[in-house]
Amino acid sequence: MLDYNTLCIIWWILIGILIIGFLITDGLDMGVGILLFIIGKNNIERRIMINSIAPHWDGNQVWLITVGGALFAAWPIVYATLFSSFYIAMIIMLLSLFLRPVGFEYRSKIKNYKWQNLCDILISIGSIIPPIIIGIAVGNLLNGIPFYIDKYFRIHSSLHFLNLFNMFSIIISITSIIMFINQASTYLQLRIYDKYINYKTNIIIQISSIMLIIFFILSFINIIFYIKGYELHSLIFNNITNLNKKEILHIYGSWFFNFQTHNYLLIIPLLCLILPIFTIIYSLYKNRIMSFICSSLTIIFMVCTVGIIMFPFIIPSSIRPKDSLTMWNAVSSQLTLNIMLYAAIIFVPIVLSYTFWCYKKMFFPITREEIKNNTNNYY
Repeated sequence: MLDYNTLCIIWWILIGILIIGFLITDGLDMGVGILLFIIGKNNIERRIMINSIAPHWDGNQVWLITVGGALFAAWPIVYATLFSSFYIAMIIMLLSLFLRPVGFEYRSKIKNYKWQNLCDILISIGSIIPPIIIGIAVGNLLNGIPFYIDKYFRIHSSLHFLNLFNMFSIIISITSIIMFINQASTYLQLRIYDKYINYKTNIIIQISSIMLIIFFILSFINIIFYIKGYELHSLIFNNITNLNKKEILHIYGSWFFNFQTHNYLLIIPLLCLILPIFTIIYSLYKNRIMSFICSSLTIIFMVCTVGIIMFPFIIPSSIRPKDSLTMWNAVSSQLTLNIMLYAAIIFVPIVLSYTFWCYKKMFFPITREEIKNNTNNYY
């Protein structure tokens, strides 16, 4: 059985990997949904875009379910606090996700332009709401959630739905949308061979990459100078009864503490600024694979940046900082973490191997002629 503190760090990393997996895979097909009416000016162009993600969109959503399951098992207190604080937002996100399978699966059932247009609208709505909610959630986590834990270890959250929409969370939300669009446009360029669509995706890659850099800088400046961060100065491992003994500072600039302590970590946010530039360069030089890889790496390093900023906090409390949930006091038992780790070691490589196999087998160029000549075989 592994050491408890080691298990806490391992599961912090594993949940981060699951989040990255969701953002890269489901991010690209949600991004396609967002771009559906921006790039696709007619039914055939939208069909080409939809069928580029048709074999994978439902499998990609499983990453989100896996993240929720991992939170429930590894960080049960985090799961309870997160889902109760963002209850209405989560319900809205869940309802929006219901629209996507309806749009995908029923689009080709009726050969009617108005019906197909309605299905495309459902796909677009179901694709743009999740990144908005994700951005709002991350923004509010960095701001801190107004919750506390009473003497009976009950969680009380006073976060109201309308309070989620503050200036900082809106900035993060816009960054999230741009990130999804950037990922989708590089994927569309990789899969679709159509001069009209490729011309538009190339422009969107350039615009979204530049905007991603701008909003990342804007977000980072806000995190450092304009919102109060949290610093943990006394670690108490897995002992929620001693929350009152934690020394936590809640001051401006605290979120930069880990970068100040370990300067070499600044390479992570720096890469978030460099990689979008390479995404543009590779796109201009028609190196579609490298452009997609750079876009995916941008997502990875952005998630890593947020992880480093918040470490070791998971959900900080804005009204009672000493009740903040960290990776040390919000985890399950040592036995639970060990059993889950063994299961992850066995099944995660299997799932990843199957996913890569599916993408490889179903990876073929999608053209206008292919869709027109096989009308009944595609969405």
